[in-house]
Amino acid sequence: MDRIHCDICHRAHNGQKLPFLCVVDARNRLYEGRVQNATSLIRNDKLEQQVNALVSSAQDDMERSASSNNVRVANWKSEQAAAIDRTNQIIAQADKLKVEVDAARKEIQYRKDGISRRKSDLAAVSEGISARRNRQVEDIERSMQMSKYKWNRSADAMAATRAFLCEEAARLYGLRQIRKGNQKRFEIGGVEIIDLHALNNQKKNEQLTILEQDLSPEVISTSLAHIAHVLVLASHYLAIRLPAEVTLPHRDYPRPTIFSLASSYRHGDISFPGSALPQQVADTRSEGNSPHVPRPRPLFVDKPLPLLLKEDPSSYSLFLEGVTLLAYDIAWACSTQGVSIGDKNSYEEVCNIGQNLWRLLIGDQLHRKAVEPTFPNPVDSPRDADAQRTKPQMGRWSHGTTHSFLGGAEGIEYIRNFKLPAPIKLADRLKKRLSTEAPMLEWEKIDGDEARAGDDDVGEGTNRTAGLSGWTKVKNRGQMS
Repeated sequence: MDRIHCDICHRAHNGQKLPFLCVVDARNRLYEGRVQNATSLIRNDKLEQQVNALVSSAQDDMERSASSNNVRVANWKSEQAAAIDRTNQIIAQADKLKVEVDAARKEIQYRKDGISRRKSDLAAVSEGISARRNRQVEDIERSMQMSKYKWNRSADAMAATRAFLCEEAARLYGLRQIRKGNQKRFEIGGVEIIDLHALNNQKKNEQLTILEQDLSPEVISTSLAHIAHVLVLASHYLAIRLPAEVTLPHRDYPRPTIFSLASSYRHGDISFPGSALPQQVADTRSEGNSPHVPRPRPLFVDKPLPLLLKEDPSSYSLFLEGVTLLAYDIAWACSTQGVSIGDKNSYEEVCNIGQNLWRLLIGDQLHRKAVEPTFPNPVDSPRDADAQRTKPQMGRWSHGTTHSFLGGAEGIEYIRNFKLPAPIKLADRLKKRLSTEAPMLEWEKIDGDEARAGDDDVGEGTNRTAGLSGWTKVKNRGQMS
């Protein structure tokens, strides 16, 4: 038979000494309840005393003053009303919070349902996603190729329009090539385009067997003015910015000029060479500030070049720089439009203004009438597309469109491959060429009063050399300063 133990300390049961509960355990079990009972009795006694005190106080107060009781009752009623009002507000706020909690729970449940639906949809869509993705990529690539093809065709049409405008403008301006045997010469506006190497050349008159004067300043100036005008017009149609800025005649600027490469497009209003400075610039200089004002190179002359070299070497050098800058602009424009000028490093080819201008605006287009478009068809193979894309076309490269933009990375790399000689080197070479190829003797025609004045200086005892008829020999060119 199992032995009975104490429920609290689990000691063995002894019928005499240890009943079911030990004495200590029983006392400890009852102690907490006794303490609580005593505490409750004490608290009850205190409350009873307080109540009795309050009742007695209330009775005393009621006995003292009935009016005071009425005031206190009114205060109690107001406090009760305020308490009821606060209670109602708390209840209303609790109801509101309960509604918001219910709405939030519904929103959470709605979102959970939406997430569950999306998960199921995603699981359904994930089946065969690779095939659909590949098909979509192919469709997008095909659409991109078609868009690129349309863009290229649009650029091709714009290039053709530019080329057409340039050709028509050149023909309306009278630019043409004249062949006579193996020789070629070029005219514009009814005036022969000057050969830079023949600026100092003299022609022999077979009928009079005498030496004529150099090319007249009017012919040189007119030819250069026509060239500058048609070049600026072509650059406008082609939407390209020439490296050397050309300024055409306008108000208070009667003749064309050209700026150096470093000064082009980096200046404000510039007065015509030889005219008075603007008042604003003069005032600025008078204050001590001396801003750098670029000096344009003239594309005109007022005197024969040998006489200009003798009287004003500085203007002579500026004029040669101007014509070489003009030749450089034409060669550069030919290079940007894929027009061949022969050897780009050749001084002779770059300075051949007439031939290069005619090739740029008319000649080269005659050989491209039946050539396929520059830009490929989207169905062509990549190799054929690359081959067609590299073919140059008149009007393709420009500064005015995003497509084939000369200012972009591809356009800059395209320009770097030109490797044209520097304009200053061309000017030095031209100056040296003109000085070495000039005739050793110069002739100056004297007629009328000047001839008679010369006879008077010679004197009566001096005989005139027969056969000169007003032509007199002047000093050797090597002695000219």
